[in-house]
Amino acid sequence: MHHCPYCQSATGQLKTGRNLSGSQRYQCKSCRRKYTPKPNINGYPGDLRRQAVLMCFDGQTFRAIARQLGVNHQTIANWINDYVAQSARAVHKHPKNLMFD
Repeated sequence: MHHCPYCQSATGQLKTGRNLSGSQRYQCKSCRRKYTPKPNINGYPGDLRRQAVLMCFDGQTFRAIARQLGVNHQTIANWINDYVAQSARAVHKHPKNLMFD
């Protein structure tokens, strides 16, 4: 039996369908709020993304990487663009002028 995370009631939990990732949704009869007890995590594992970035640095095309990893080529392009954007933000965190003695 599921407990409502809002009011802690264990009685009167109604199934109200599923969310986009396929997890069961419930509605509490006591407080009328909806919740998902154990949501599924969407997306691909981080190590798969890292592998795609490394393959891109090795000179492989997005489509070749996509075929090898079983992922859409546009997904690969999005991962690479995200990596480049994160790297650019990390570079801007360093001071422009460094002085050494």
